[in-house]
Amino acid sequence: MDQFKKLYQEYCKTYHVEPNELLLGEIQKVSGEDNKTKSLNLSSFNIPESQCSVLGKILTHDFIFTSIHLNDCNLSSDALQALLHGLVTNTTCKTLELKGNGIQGAGTEALAKVLRRNQTLRNLRLEWNQLGTMNSPAFSIFCDALADNKALIELDLRNNDINHVGGSELATALKRNITLRALDLRWNNVGLIGGRALLLLCQTNTTIDDLQLVGNNIPDDIMQSIANALSKNNEQRQMHFGHSQNMAVLSRQLQHVHTEKDREITTTLTRMSIQEQAMLKANKTLTEKLNKLQEALDERKLAFLAVSTRNTSLENDLIESKRQYDDVQNDMKRMEIDKEELIQKIRRECKHEKDELIDIQEKLQRNLNENIENQRRLNEKLHDLERKNDNLQTTIRELQETITINDRNHQIKLTTINDENERLKIKHKEDLKDNELILNRDVQRLKEAHISTEQTFKEQMSKLENIRTSLEREINTLKSTISTQKLTHDERLQQEKIRIKNEEEKKQQEIEDRLRALTNSKDELESRYNQQLIANRELQQKINFQSVEIETFKRQVDSIQSTMLSKDNEILEIREKTKTDYEKKLRSYQKDIDMTDEFKDRIKQLENDLKDQRFTDRHTIRELESRVTELQTTLNHRDQEISRLRHDEEQRLHFLRSAIVDYIGTGAS
Repeated sequence: MDQFKKLYQEYCKTYHVEPNELLLGEIQKVSGEDNKTKSLNLSSFNIPESQCSVLGKILTHDFIFTSIHLNDCNLSSDALQALLHGLVTNTTCKTLELKGNGIQGAGTEALAKVLRRNQTLRNLRLEWNQLGTMNSPAFSIFCDALADNKALIELDLRNNDINHVGGSELATALKRNITLRALDLRWNNVGLIGGRALLLLCQTNTTIDDLQLVGNNIPDDIMQSIANALSKNNEQRQMHFGHSQNMAVLSRQLQHVHTEKDREITTTLTRMSIQEQAMLKANKTLTEKLNKLQEALDERKLAFLAVSTRNTSLENDLIESKRQYDDVQNDMKRMEIDKEELIQKIRRECKHEKDELIDIQEKLQRNLNENIENQRRLNEKLHDLERKNDNLQTTIRELQETITINDRNHQIKLTTINDENERLKIKHKEDLKDNELILNRDVQRLKEAHISTEQTFKEQMSKLENIRTSLEREINTLKSTISTQKLTHDERLQQEKIRIKNEEEKKQQEIEDRLRALTNSKDELESRYNQQLIANRELQQKINFQSVEIETFKRQVDSIQSTMLSKDNEILEIREKTKTDYEKKLRSYQKDIDMTDEFKDRIKQLENDLKDQRFTDRHTIRELESRVTELQTTLNHRDQEISRLRHDEEQRLHFLRSAIVDYIGTGAS
């Protein structure tokens, strides 16, 4: 902000302009605030042309003010052009207000340049100006620039003397615009032709969802069709926005699920490949050792005759080796029993997981039922509000009927008073001298009747005002109840979302813990298998030392090889079983993920239903407010008519008094 002040002072020195103290004070106020969004408010300031040129030069380099307010400043065309020339290249200002500056001609052309080249301005307010004056092509240039703009969202053109030609030009230009959403054309003179052009605009351009056209002499059928087109555009925009959000969320979830699946599959495949490589290496080493043993046996066959004497000593060793072999077989049986126990444990864990998933599904079903009940309660409350609205409409109709009846009675009384006045005039012309006292009595009676009618009208007006206040109170209570219901419902939705997220996180943690347990069990099996391999290697070494000299020991080695092959086959079968178990578990986890996706879709449906209910509530509130404004306008018209009737009656009484006085004066003369 100090930088902005320095720039202002430097430009004032260069252009020989004295700094404005009011403008410096406004800059100091803005610098005292801590908000990130700064706004320069110069409304109702008398800014000369030289100051406007300096401000325009500064605004070309401004990177601070996001909103500029220049309302009711009575800017000249040159001053306005200087300011807007600076805003052409500005990249920070998003809202611009120029109400009550009498903009026309060159000012509208400068605004057109800003709209054509500035792509950061979002909100433009031009109320109480003269953009649409006749015999000037500036408004058509403004419309062309608005058609080329791709950043403006809200445009306010109230009280700008826009006729049917300007309205049709504006409608044709906005057919090419894609970003404008709100347009305010109240209190202009668009007429029937402009209304039809705006109706075609609403039917072709689906981005505009707010169009204000009060006070433009447009027929009611065209206004209704415009409102229908705007409601369709709003519904389409909401549907598109909700669909895009849902698609984005679904795409993110699918990507997350795919990545997790790919990770799990890659980890399992890598582990399986490592195990296969280890098994292949072990088989290769075993085959090499067996080939070496075969060569050694072939060599020792030649020396078998020389070692026959040592056969007796080796028989004892064979008995011990048989005993050790029996021990190894017992160990293998124990390993098989341990494998069966592990398989049973895994099955029990799978059953336990299935039971937990069933419990979670039941909990989610209960939550859905609770949400449905809450929705039903909200629907009942909406029906109650609609019933109250109908009651209010009936009371309003009754009030209208009473007002019409009072108007008729008043007119009847006025006609009777006029007839009596004419009859009295005829009687006065015939018998003035005889009926002076009767005339005075009639005049007094008329005064009393007039006073009584005035009192009755005052009482009726007080009653109508009391009814109006009661209606306003009821509308305020309805608004407060609807707002409280919305807040409570939003809180409930947030609580349910948090609860579902926590449940999903718990599920993910449980699944990860289970996978860790399975990996640990697999590691234990691998360690046991390695221990078995080590034991088998030790046995092979002992057998090699003992089978160097005996062919019978070779047979034992062959049997051991057959047992090793059977063990390898068993291990392969166990590995395939573990693969199938992992695949089954992955399928179950995929089913769980699909179930969670279905629950998320249901929650999204509930959120969409709540949004629709909010939209209907807002629509009903707007209708009630419009009806209240109509009733207020009717009451004002009635007040004006009553005041006019009072004035007419006073004039008639004054005329009667003057006529009676003149007649009495002529009779006395």
